[in-house]
Amino acid sequence: MPVLLTVLGSGSAGNATLLQHGESRLLVDVGLSCRETARRLGTIGVAPESVTAAVITHAHGDHTRGAALFSRRYEVPVHATEATRAVWPGPDVRSWGGLECDVPADIGAFRITPFEVSHDADAETVAFHVETAAGGIGLATDVGVTTAALRSRFRRCRLLVMESNHAEDLLRVGPYSASTKARIAGERGHLSNEALARFVREDLGSSVECLVLAHLSRVNNLPELAEMTCREALEASGRSDVRVVVTRQDRVTETVRLDARPARPDALAGRQIALPLQVSATS
Repeated sequence: MPVLLTVLGSGSAGNATLLQHGESRLLVDVGLSCRETARRLGTIGVAPESVTAAVITHAHGDHTRGAALFSRRYEVPVHATEATRAVWPGPDVRSWGGLECDVPADIGAFRITPFEVSHDADAETVAFHVETAAGGIGLATDVGVTTAALRSRFRRCRLLVMESNHAEDLLRVGPYSASTKARIAGERGHLSNEALARFVREDLGSSVECLVLAHLSRVNNLPELAEMTCREALEASGRSDVRVVVTRQDRVTETVRLDARPARPDALAGRQIALPLQVSATS
């Protein structure tokens, strides 16, 4: 049975990602409105009431906007760290589940380890290392820099969802104020295309098979530019076999399907098999 990852939307106007395995359906952030989250789930054939839990990376509105209403309307528990709960914006959720940095939590079919990353939320911002039946998944949508902890945990993953927020030259000449530009480019801001490319060249683990580029700026980036910068870094590292998927703010991204690896690859010689990692179009 495959593990499925679908980014419902990613960017400064709202972030939400769905992980599925069997009957377990986990939302990572609910930064779209409740109505829009439910609508986008429907486009991939998932009933919102079938979502089993949500986990929150940090308390910025583009990651929490729809969480409280979605939780109450569809009876979905929301898991967050104590620090994030202490600064939770707006109405409360139906029920809380705890998360603690560097402590694994079993949520449905997934074992999730949150760990702190560098980003300027009022409370700590976490990324997630997710252990699944088909291997590790890393998710880090808001990070100013790639920390040693992130590099270590993500090196063992098969699939990464990582921020590729802005092109450094476009940010430099863009319309934002000097203070906003400094915040975005700072160590507690957002990861650039170029910084992600350095991560790819220097720290990408040998087990990584797919990179999903997230949280692209609609002002200071272009999807084509983010993809090209990532692909060039992969090719320079001899990793042109790694699949690259670029997310969008205004639509659901194609679903990434992660199948279990064959237990004995040599036993499959001469047999026709499906690729272990597939990307399928959504409606």
